[in-house]
Amino acid sequence: MQGLDRWNGRVALVTGASSGIGDAIARSLAGLGMKVALMARRQDRLEALADQLDTEVLVTPGDMLVEADVLAAFSALRDRWGGVDLLVNNAGTAKMGSLSEGKFKDWTDTLTVNVAAPALCAREALVDMANRDEGQIINVASIYGHKEQVPNFAFYQASKFAVRALTNTLRAELAAAERSNIRVGMISPGMVATEFRTQATDGVQTYESYFENFQPLMPDDIAQAALYMLSPAPHVQVQDIILSPMGQKL
Repeated sequence: MQGLDRWNGRVALVTGASSGIGDAIARSLAGLGMKVALMARRQDRLEALADQLDTEVLVTPGDMLVEADVLAAFSALRDRWGGVDLLVNNAGTAKMGSLSEGKFKDWTDTLTVNVAAPALCAREALVDMANRDEGQIINVASIYGHKEQVPNFAFYQASKFAVRALTNTLRAELAAAERSNIRVGMISPGMVATEFRTQATDGVQTYESYFENFQPLMPDDIAQAALYMLSPAPHVQVQDIILSPMGQKL
């Protein structure tokens, strides 16, 4: 894509980078020549990914439920590279279940990881981007944040509606403050072939069984969307990308 050369040598932080979409986006950014900080809980996976990337990499293991872990990642990144130019808020969680049988901790964990933690990351990234000629925040949401109702995924869906609200509000706040050097966008994928649904259902559903009737999106499809969001000229802001596999009904 044209316009991506200017990101060479700049700094990115990717959360949820230990697998799936985060892994694919990190690889794509490294391919641009960006310096990449990787954050997730599974340090062994982050280190394995770092060994495969042909760029400068910083492994910053941490839990998005823990404020101190997020702040430590930004501190390490600033010590190493002086701050971040691109933030990819990709980390996410969910537990499938009805509202009538849901657990309070599952609900609060979902809202913390999917909403509060990305907001915290965005707040810290904005500090770094204040003195840069260009900055970008990409929030990875879900097509479920654009649907009216998704049974048994109420809090996950609510969290993705919240991400939409946060993304749009942050964009409006930056415009009001005349901070035109920072762009904010959101990518909302449909079903992607990752570990997510297995995790959300405690292993009851696997992607092999769930995708019997259609071909899912692949993590690289989302990574390509992220690159597209980065590619336009700095005065052009891609606000939202919604993509889904052919054949997905819900």
